[in-house]
Amino acid sequence: MISISNPRQRLMTFRQKEKFQYMMLLIPGCILYGLFNFLPLIGTFFMSLISWPGIGPWEFVGTGNYEELLTNEVMRERLFQAFWQTLLFFGLCIGFFLLVGTVFSLLLSWNTAGKKYYKMVFFLPYPLAAIAIAFLGQLIVDVRGPLNQLLQFVGASDGPVLFLGDEDTALPTIAAFYIWQKLGFVIMLILSAILGVRSDLLEAAVLDGASRWQCIRHVVLPVLTPAFILITILIMVDVFNNADLVLILMGPDAGPYYSTDVMGTFQYRTAFGSSGGSSAADLGMASAIGIVIALMILPGSIYLGLKNLRDR
Repeated sequence: MISISNPRQRLMTFRQKEKFQYMMLLIPGCILYGLFNFLPLIGTFFMSLISWPGIGPWEFVGTGNYEELLTNEVMRERLFQAFWQTLLFFGLCIGFFLLVGTVFSLLLSWNTAGKKYYKMVFFLPYPLAAIAIAFLGQLIVDVRGPLNQLLQFVGASDGPVLFLGDEDTALPTIAAFYIWQKLGFVIMLILSAILGVRSDLLEAAVLDGASRWQCIRHVVLPVLTPAFILITILIMVDVFNNADLVLILMGPDAGPYYSTDVMGTFQYRTAFGSSGGSSAADLGMASAIGIVIALMILPGSIYLGLKNLRDR
């Protein structure tokens, strides 16, 4: 006698269907990520094992580029200086983003008059190219620009301040340009997380007698943790890999006296040579620096990503 099994037993459970849908949605993204990120990373690693100026024959040196990077006094000094200055640049930016960006996002989440206009003003610099941000920022901080005129008018400065010409102010000034460009994007991410807070939780807190600050502290801020982690990862990867503002404003030598040298300019200068011709181009060494940059940001990215998963 042939038994007919129940058709319901052959169907996937809801949890299995959900996991299957997640997997199918992730596969295209994983394929694209592998093609445009993972494969170039493998190519960069193999290129870091050779010495090649970009034209002509290349020479296989194995781990020679990494050894020279850590043992050559000049290269090691430039590497650590660029690393600490990149870390400082990142610290200035992420601190401003998380503090000021959260304050602006909270203000925009309330019934603030003209908040649509403020959203547009905040987000307007983000789509602009780096060359436009650098040009506008340089006009503002120029010795005859509006910022210097204002400082002298209020008596805060006796003469023009060389924002981009002084070793102490050049890097923070470029960080300010970067913050101005990216602040709108950060505000939108935090604002989206704020608007995703369940209204019934806020209503329950208000009914229990909680003040506005208590609602923000105990209901809203805990929900913003995933957004903060995402912003930290995105800004860290961007700061360590890109140096467009420094290259546009200060050139590959990252003046004055390498005071604005970050990992991106150090890698660019190694790959294509300095503007004065004091260093030769070496794409192999630049690839080794790229691998070192990836190793620098990998632990932080993994930690923040795992923390984000645990918090969900």
